[in-house]
Amino acid sequence: LTMALVMADAGFMITGVEIDSRRREQLLEGESYIHEQGLGELLDKEIGKNFNVCAEIPQEGDVYIITVGTPVVDNIHGAKSLNTSFLKEASINVGKKLAKGNLVVLRSTVPIGTTVNLVKPILEETSGLTCGVDFHLSFAPERTAEGKALKELRSLPQIIGGFTKESVESTAAIFRDLTPVLVRVKSIEEAEMAKLINNSFRDYVFAF
Repeated sequence: LTMALVMADAGFMITGVEIDSRRREQLLEGESYIHEQGLGELLDKEIGKNFNVCAEIPQEGDVYIITVGTPVVDNIHGAKSLNTSFLKEASINVGKKLAKGNLVVLRSTVPIGTTVNLVKPILEETSGLTCGVDFHLSFAPERTAEGKALKELRSLPQIIGGFTKESVESTAAIFRDLTPVLVRVKSIEEAEMAKLINNSFRDYVFAF
């Protein structure tokens, strides 16, 4: 939600997909369901203008940004594993709408290799298109702290890793309107690693 509203405030036409009907109604009424300084005012300003909410992904999109939960859960053997069900569902739904020339950006916290080995095949199979030829794919991690998201989305350097150079530059063309510094890395996997290192560092600092 924070990302969507910051992009809307920058002049992009944004459609947020929210499957929870109660949350969707709240947003349409200009009420935020998360607590973030300044978010309510920004939502009230942009709802019905540059920001809209619906239950399904619209057909006419050019850029699809996937930011879904990837919770760690206990598996049947008592070990920890990643729940990728939300990510798989989102990838399938995006794949159904994907058209030639579109860009898909993943921002969720994932293990290294997830974008290429999980998201990419789903998008290709569902859409019938080829990544790097028919559509662009990148990983641009969100690295904001709760309570500071609106400020940090506009100030933190944005890391971008793409499947191709064209994917990187297509993503850069969007984020350069949000933040002053872009960090292009050599691969999607490097961007995924940067996200994990950033989370690990913050976890260590908070614990200490």
